[in-house]
Amino acid sequence: MIDLQRLNDHSREFASRLFRSYPEWIRFARYDPYEDFEPEALLVEVPREVDGARHGLFITTSEWEISVGYGESFHTRFGADGEKDPERDDFYAAALEFIGDFVQEKIVVATASEDKEWLGAWLIDLREEDLQSVSVSPGEAVKVRSWRGTHDCELQG
Repeated sequence: MIDLQRLNDHSREFASRLFRSYPEWIRFARYDPYEDFEPEALLVEVPREVDGARHGLFITTSEWEISVGYGESFHTRFGADGEKDPERDDFYAAALEFIGDFVQEKIVVATASEDKEWLGAWLIDLREEDLQSVSVSPGEAVKVRSWRGTHDCELQG
């Protein structure tokens, strides 16, 4: 098991918050092996609940920010960008809120492709949007994936 005390200050602070909310995820935690200049950064790779997919949820604290991703083609970042904004000052809380919304399936990830070429990825907030309103152009395919698989679907244009 990872020794949280050996993480850098930023990573340790976020890890304590993350594992307070999701204690079962600590078994998926390790030092970020992709981070050369910051070896004390945290990487958590949680397999997808529904099918154990290798490319589930990932969380990293490298580069003094929080990156949260899902699958092979979506990630978002939370961190200090130098601007003072009271709503963004606690980017740890913002990252945890995002993770909570995702694992509770309030938001889902959509990826678009055409002839198997990736076109882009975005979030769909199910509190505000309906999956039936997702626009798909002719020749495109959109995959929607949710944490537990409840909203998984594939849409063809």
